[in-house]
Amino acid sequence: MRKITKLLLLGVMCLQLGMVSMSAYAVSENSTDAASSDVKSQYYAELANYKNNLYIVNDVTDEAKIKIEKLYSSANTYIANNTMSESEIASYISTIKGQMDAVITSQNSDKPATTKEFITVGDNCPTPEVKFGETVNVILPIINLGTENITNITINPVTSATVSEWPFEIQKSGYTELVADLPGNKTKADAITNRREVTYQFKAREDVLSGYYKLTYNLTYSVNGTIETTTLTTYVKTIGAPGSGSIDQTADDTSKMSTPRIIITGFETTPAEVFAGDTFTLTVHVKNTSQRTAVSNVEFDLEAAVEGKDETATYAAFLPTSGSNTVYINQIPQGGTDALTIEMTAKADLAQKPYALNIKMKYEDEKYNPYESTTSVSIPILQESKFETSTPEIMPAGIMVGEQANIMFSIYNTGKTTLYNTQVKFIGESISGGETFVGKVEPGATGNVDAMVNGIAPTMDEGMIKVEISYEDAAGNITTSEKEISLYVSEMMDPGIDGGFEEEIPVEENSNSKIMIAVVAVAVIAVIAVIIIVIKKKKKKKAELELQKEIEGIDEP
Repeated sequence: MRKITKLLLLGVMCLQLGMVSMSAYAVSENSTDAASSDVKSQYYAELANYKNNLYIVNDVTDEAKIKIEKLYSSANTYIANNTMSESEIASYISTIKGQMDAVITSQNSDKPATTKEFITVGDNCPTPEVKFGETVNVILPIINLGTENITNITINPVTSATVSEWPFEIQKSGYTELVADLPGNKTKADAITNRREVTYQFKAREDVLSGYYKLTYNLTYSVNGTIETTTLTTYVKTIGAPGSGSIDQTADDTSKMSTPRIIITGFETTPAEVFAGDTFTLTVHVKNTSQRTAVSNVEFDLEAAVEGKDETATYAAFLPTSGSNTVYINQIPQGGTDALTIEMTAKADLAQKPYALNIKMKYEDEKYNPYESTTSVSIPILQESKFETSTPEIMPAGIMVGEQANIMFSIYNTGKTTLYNTQVKFIGESISGGETFVGKVEPGATGNVDAMVNGIAPTMDEGMIKVEISYEDAAGNITTSEKEISLYVSEMMDPGIDGGFEEEIPVEENSNSKIMIAVVAVAVIAVIAVIIIVIKKKKKKKAELELQKEIEGIDEP
């Protein structure tokens, strides 16, 4: 009885796959016997059907097709040239199918689910398989290929009561899952490590079709306080009841082709750095991802986000110089690429940050079916940094070696970009010290400098020293500006002869300090000259007295 049941089941499978007759499934009761050529033909056909299903369900790249065809050819050759039992062939075919699945998974692993965000499905989980009436755990591994942290993620699978669209029983009113956060990452390896996994338990319908079903998930999440949405997809392999039919046959019966997709593969601007107020050329590269149909009559509408107000009217961040924001391409072939170019002007009062440019696409397939889609790119806009300084106050305006001077002035940020890590240095051969860290200066704000410099050597030139002001922009680029101020350093005063003067001569802290220093110096020199003259007169008088005594001593005898 068991043998008859087995033969009937094998016969039904033959009818499903359109293979050889039921007699091909006649298997020896001894599973170790070598499989017949008819049994091998059955597995050839099964593997060919599996391969073709992969091509139908997925947009397979040319590179992936080459790998799959090599696996298929080598498997046929191996089975044909080796003596194997039916169980060994079945196990070998299962391994080849897994390798084909791995090619498809690898093809899609590095592609974001959308072009505007970097949330995608991780490639670390295999495609689940389920039979009619059975339950299966479907794991959705979510990874973040971007550097921004993502929070408050809401995940909703898209269900349907139609068997060709949704393979599972709808047993609950909703399947919403929440994920608290998904951290940003710099590498794909980090993204895989920091992934978040959501597990659903579904029961396959009794009338489920055989083949690969696409499962779609709608995600809503928060990025820096902004709510965003995206869509992720995975697949599940289903095995229907005998005679249930194939999901691929259902698609063929309706003569419905897969939707051709146009995606943005990259963009660049000329010049590479766009400043507010500049006119630039934007080049956007697009690709038709469909390997089955070309697209034609392609229309691109570029719309910049509304930013700010111009008197009483709002305006877009970018305006096309020609007055039209529409670009037209006649046709893009299967798997083909093209580029659209438009010249635009950035508004002069834009703040320094990236601005979104929405791209709406309208196109037709080979049967003139219309399609629409929308994506966006972000264009970084820069602002030139500007600043002014107040007139420096120097107290005192002149110092001696070993003394200090206080220098004070303000830095006004007159631009529209923040000055980061602002620093001030004083450079001169006659002074040292005075380095000041001002830090962050917001647009329209003021940074104050209050520094003390030391006199270390007499001024040998006109008494000018350099003031070096440096800061960083948002990208970490350093800008340096130099100014000059006047500070005269004189030699320390000689304490004088025979003890000199114990009192220090004060230097008036006003604009005539240099004149006062010169007058004091002249007075000191005059005093020293008088002292020298007096000393010389005393020595001369003493010499005369001694000579007179000597003469008087000679006259005494």
